Order: sequence, then C-alpha cells, then structure tokens
Amino acid sequence: MEKVFRFRSNETTHPDQDDKSILGSEVQASRQEISKMRGLSRQSTSGREPMAAALMSGAASVSVVIPLLNEVDSLPDLYRRLKDSLNEIAPSHEIIFIDDGSKDGSFEKLQEFWKIDASVCLVRFRRNFGKAAALSAGFKHVRGDLVVMMDADLQDQPEQMPKLIAKLDEGYDLVTGWKQKRHDPLNKTLPSKLFNGTVSRYYKLKIHDFNCGFKIMRAEVAADLRLYGDLHRFIPVLAAERGFRVTECSVEHAPRVHGVSKYGAKRLITGLLDFVATILTTRFTQKPMQFFGTIGLSVIAIGIVLLGYALVETIIGASARMTAVWPVAIMLALGGIEIACIGLLAEMITNQTHRKGHPYFVTETQQARDTQPAIALERNGNHTEAPTVGTAVKA
Repeated sequence: MEKVFRFRSNETTHPDQDDKSILGSEVQASRQEISKMRGLSRQSTSGREPMAAALMSGAASVSVVIPLLNEVDSLPDLYRRLKDSLNEIAPSHEIIFIDDGSKDGSFEKLQEFWKIDASVCLVRFRRNFGKAAALSAGFKHVRGDLVVMMDADLQDQPEQMPKLIAKLDEGYDLVTGWKQKRHDPLNKTLPSKLFNGTVSRYYKLKIHDFNCGFKIMRAEVAADLRLYGDLHRFIPVLAAERGFRVTECSVEHAPRVHGVSKYGAKRLITGLLDFVATILTTRFTQKPMQFFGTIGLSVIAIGIVLLGYALVETIIGASARMTAVWPVAIMLALGGIEIACIGLLAEMITNQTHRKGHPYFVTETQQARDTQPAIALERNGNHTEAPTVGTAVKA
C-alpha cells in the first residue's frame, strides 16, 4: 500500500532498497539517541519543564506529519517556511510527508527535498486512501517526542507552531487549532459550523474547530490513536475519550493560493454518519445494548402507539382510514424488536471480547513500597515464614 523513503546524507542508497539497507547502523544509533531524548523529555514533562525549552535545547524532538494530495505548487513554499520555523524552535526534528495518491507530480517534488535534507521522510500510497489513512501511516513513522500535523495547502501556517507549543505547555496533551477567521467558501464553513456545534454539545468539549488540520500532540497521543475512514475529524474526541487532556488555540488561517479544496458540502452527510459511528465506538463499545436497545425500544413504542390508535379508530368505525396505518405500526413494532435483538447479540460479542482484554487505559502504576507481607503463610498445616523480596512461593 505504501513505499517509505528515508534519507541520510552520508549514505549512498537507492529508493528501491529495502528498509534495512536504508536504515543502517548510524540510523539505528540515531533512533536510540532519539529514544534517549524522548525519555529525558518525559521526565522533564513530569517535572513541568516547558516543552518549548526542551525542544530548543535538543532534549526533545518534534515530528511534523503532513498528508497531501495534488499539492505540487504549494510544496516549495511549505518546505521553506517549515524548515525556517523548525530550525528556530526545534533543531532536532523530522518532516514526514504522506503522498495520498497524487497525480500532479507532488511526489517528484518531495523527492527533491528528500535528496538534500536528512530530516525528510516520504511515504507514498499506491492510490488515494484518504486523510485518516495518510495520518495513520505518518504516525507509525513518528520518532519525535512531539507530533505536529498540518495540511500542505499553506492555509495552516508553520509560523504558528510556537503558539500551539506554548498552549501545550499549560498542561495539555493535545492542542487543536481554531480558525476564528476562515478564508473558505460557504460550502465549507456552513457544514463545518453545524458539525462542530453538534459534536461539541454532545461530548461537552469546548472546541470550536474539531476538523482543523493544524494540531500538536505528545507522541503517546499519536501512538494511541486508531484512525480509519474519516475519523481524522474526531481526533480531539478520540483523544479526550482515552483520557488525554485536550484544548484549542486560535491560529491564523490563510487563504488558499494554490490548488483546489478536496472537500465540499457533501461532508455534511458523511460527517453525520461518522458522528454516529464515533458515538457508538467511544461511548457504547462496552455497552452496545444501551445504544441499540434505546433505539429499538423507541421504535417499538411508536409502533405500539400507532397500533393502539389504529385499534381505537377501527372500533369506532373508522377502519377505512386505518388501512395504511396497520402495516406501518406492525413494521415499526417488529423492526424495534429486531434492533433490540441486534443489541443483545452485540452485548454477547462484547462479553466474549472483554475476557481477552481490558476496556480501560492505564497511564501510570505505582506499586506499594511495603513488599513484606504482614501475615505468615500457612501451607499444609505447617507454619512458613513470609518470603523475602524476590523469592517465589510455589503453590
């Protein structure tokens, strides 16, 4: 599905070589160094050392993930401005471009950056798989402590990254941009406002722009996200439901200079369907009967009311008007029962799945410091001294 290109200036490799030949011993050492810096960064985060300072000093690194589709004209300016910004705020950085099936020469332009810049990583899809798939592929190649995701059309401005990092340093795990003044046509802004308002009210998140492509998050957030379909619109929701601290920060939104938008008013329909799917997967994964049962009982209730109304009308002699009501009422009642049965089946599947794993997310565990049992063990009627630390007791 994808081909990955990484480049190191002191290696003579060909893009078609396998990953092992491309990632030589120096790259492996680099990864170990980045892992070391990541550990230092997490320690500094727990000690409330600002991430901005850790990035500037080189104790932490940042990965920029950029999905794109047919953006060849925007890429030179994007790369130049992005490198200028990164060199100022994070000397240790990498840029991951994901070409989502471009046909306009975007990948050839990206290869020019790849050949001259050791911090560039390229991922190329065989065809267009969508933004969620592109982000998911990019997150798999992230090696930094901080992850920035942004679009390639330059409506997200790289110079705004310090603003998002400063907001993250207030104690958050993910910060999403808020385009207060948008430079988009009405067929994009109107569905977006309706979508954002609905999602915000349901999940009680004070976020005005869930689908903003400009976000910054800690590496553990990106590693924990499971994106497919169009779930990239719900990244703040998915992160918040997993216990991460989420907020927003206003950013400047530039008008599109090159290319055309890949989205339109049709997102209103797909967004509604994705919203229902997100509700089901985030709130009812462990209790599907509550979701399907509520819908089923509501439909059954409507069917019963219609049946009662039709019965009363038939008794008083208005059966001619009830010819079409009877079948509708019966279909609603039976349909509600079927929906409730689907909920029962889903509950049984969930029960079996629950035995194989846990539906919660542990962020930290601190074991008890007192490892010496207070009561001696009794085995076979014989008194046995309490085991010392590191001693196993056989059953």
